[in-house]
Amino acid sequence: MFARPKRLTTSIDMAPLIDVVFLLLIFFMLTSSFTLPSLQVKLPTAKGQTDTSPEVILVAVDAQGSITIQGSPVPLSQFDETIRALSQGNSDRKIHFRGDQKMNYGLFVDLM
Repeated sequence: MFARPKRLTTSIDMAPLIDVVFLLLIFFMLTSSFTLPSLQVKLPTAKGQTDTSPEVILVAVDAQGSITIQGSPVPLSQFDETIRALSQGNSDRKIHFRGDQKMNYGLFVDLM
């Protein structure tokens, strides 16, 4: 009788699509930035001289992480002992911290 024409089946080739998806995935993985959680610190700007009276202990940290107390260099291991010795007899004594702009502020957290 009459022969039916064969239907053409269409299919989408998935291999190029998968290649493009993986290339996009790799691109976004390489260009994204991963940041570690950190402590947000808002530093005030100085508007005048800092009080350096004898009741104030001045702690300064430079960009390399070197600690000075009242102008004398102190290793991190002796920081607690030095602060206790300077504040003996006066528990209301204030401690002022000064830090270099390029220092690691995680060190301030350790000092406090």
